[in-house]
Amino acid sequence: MTVKKILHIIPTTDFGGITTMIVDTWLNVNKSLYHFDFVSFNKGTYHDILLQQGSKIFYETYITEQGPLSYMRNIYQIIKQYQYDAVHDHTGYRAVFTMLAARLAGVSCRVLHSHTNVAEEWNNKALLALLKRLSVGNATRLVACSQKAGEFCFDKKSYEIVANPIDMQKIERLSSAEKKSLAEGLGIQDGDLVIGHIGRFVPVKNHPFLIELAATLKQKGIPFKLLLIGDGPLEQEVRHLVKQRNVEDCVRFLGPRADIIKLLQLMDKFILPSHFEGFGIVLLEAQICGTPAIVSSTLPKEVDLNVGLLQYLDLQGEVDHWLQAISENNEKIDPQIIRKSLKNKGLDAQEIATRLCALYT
Repeated sequence: MTVKKILHIIPTTDFGGITTMIVDTWLNVNKSLYHFDFVSFNKGTYHDILLQQGSKIFYETYITEQGPLSYMRNIYQIIKQYQYDAVHDHTGYRAVFTMLAARLAGVSCRVLHSHTNVAEEWNNKALLALLKRLSVGNATRLVACSQKAGEFCFDKKSYEIVANPIDMQKIERLSSAEKKSLAEGLGIQDGDLVIGHIGRFVPVKNHPFLIELAATLKQKGIPFKLLLIGDGPLEQEVRHLVKQRNVEDCVRFLGPRADIIKLLQLMDKFILPSHFEGFGIVLLEAQICGTPAIVSSTLPKEVDLNVGLLQYLDLQGEVDHWLQAISENNEKIDPQIIRKSLKNKGLDAQEIATRLCALYT
């Protein structure tokens, strides 16, 4: 049987929702039937994992830097050289030039995947609408990670929802001794309330809100540590705000980390006050780890496993509501209940891998 070759376009091979989703999926794909290669714009921690799975990775400079014609030519040549059966672009409305190159190269299966429900950086609504229309018009299959992401990118066109999965095999429970050792390495004291956030330092992730929460916790005399995991263009700005609000002793900047699952188990609460998320796969990871999460009410409800570990709060509401949610104790949830809920909602990586590969038929 011939192996189908799929070329995926992803923003980065570093940690992030889209990359985590595609890596978890690829690890569970039947490799006797399908082969995944990747085009990306940034090299990151998942690079070696993808290579170990037998993938080729082609790194491109941003389209804004090299120009659309140069980018299209490069994608066209990659497709022609390696004879891909399908091209799957995960950049949503930015996919127009990939879709055009794949169409010109004769690829009959062109999948456009929307992972977001807002284009925060776009002020030109007419240009955004044009990009969406051209991207959709040159695709043959439309996919979204949530209903909001689909409505945003595809308007009234019909599309399929394929939720971001979680790979249960990567969840390893920490022992008490391992937790203690990890905490000590981060300067966490006994009795500290450990809260955390995972995400790039970009406007949508709303780090200033986290720092204000930290300042209020300190003002109220609550011992705590805030773990900020990730990097990004606004990191220095957030560091300055931490210094300005006098919470340097309580905030830890950990950078990108490979041990996300371990760090989530160390947290008493995970906080995600994003202005929007296409899906928010890190919330699945938090729930699988049994870590209660407090998130902004704008986030998709599809990510909730309905086991009592997610609490949605309004960013425009009282800060005290967030502080109360952070401070209150939560009952431990049986891991078997969480796993069962994950499978019932169809979010297991093996099932999602099967559904994703069905797109390429």
